[in-house]
Amino acid sequence: MNILDRVNSHSAKLTETDRKIIGTLFDNRMETAFLSGPQLAERASVHEATATRLAQKLGFKGYPELRAQLQRELLDGQDAAERMRRSVSKVEHGGYLADLIAMEKAALDGLAQAVTQAEIDSAADMLFAARRVFIFGQGHALSVATFLQRRLDRFGMTTIALTGRGRDIAERLVSLEAGDAVIALAFRKQPESYAALVRHSAAVGARTILVSDLAGPMMEPKADLMLAAPRGRSGSEFQTPTIPFAIVNGILLTIAGRHEKQVIGKLEKLSELFDRFD
Repeated sequence: MNILDRVNSHSAKLTETDRKIIGTLFDNRMETAFLSGPQLAERASVHEATATRLAQKLGFKGYPELRAQLQRELLDGQDAAERMRRSVSKVEHGGYLADLIAMEKAALDGLAQAVTQAEIDSAADMLFAARRVFIFGQGHALSVATFLQRRLDRFGMTTIALTGRGRDIAERLVSLEAGDAVIALAFRKQPESYAALVRHSAAVGARTILVSDLAGPMMEPKADLMLAAPRGRSGSEFQTPTIPFAIVNGILLTIAGRHEKQVIGKLEKLSELFDRFD
């Protein structure tokens, strides 16, 4: 049963407070799918234990299990053609640009709720402290991964791209060891090589970061740090690349801000090299 079916089947037992939190839960599922029970309760202006009690009434062990179900439901029906069909069907009078701008603004507002500056700080410090940074990205994530690698290269950091098939990735991981960091970018579903990558990283003592969307919380095994945020109004519509780019840019700016002397020095050296090579 999906969550709405559970709500309908247990409607006789639901209190006014329960209904209030249900309304908040379904008002913007792309956002609430990332909130903790206390955060959802605060948004609904009810006691923080309400979310847990509601989840149990609906047959879940607790609110984390209800939230995981909500995330799974949002991921259902994410066929690319169907997502695009749903997106364009909502636009009136051909105002596609205006609709896109509104969607991007909403997604960025959701990013502010899903990822904190403290988490960005942790990611930035983890990457900057690493001896080498291994960057994993496939499919739609490849463009973001390439952008991140080029910027880290400009900061004077040593990067290795983990692209291609499983065997190609394995060849580049032979030298991975403690003191290195792995940042994986994965959207919509878990890539085939993701589990092996994270397990191997843990085995050798390398730290891992995952940048993702709604699929992030369901990827196994867990990375040491996950930065995940919705990429659109719902999982069944157009998914913007703006959000992962914003997360990556946030990490890059934080590296530059927290380690300004070292980064600026490398960029100045790069400018001199540009003059020599141009």
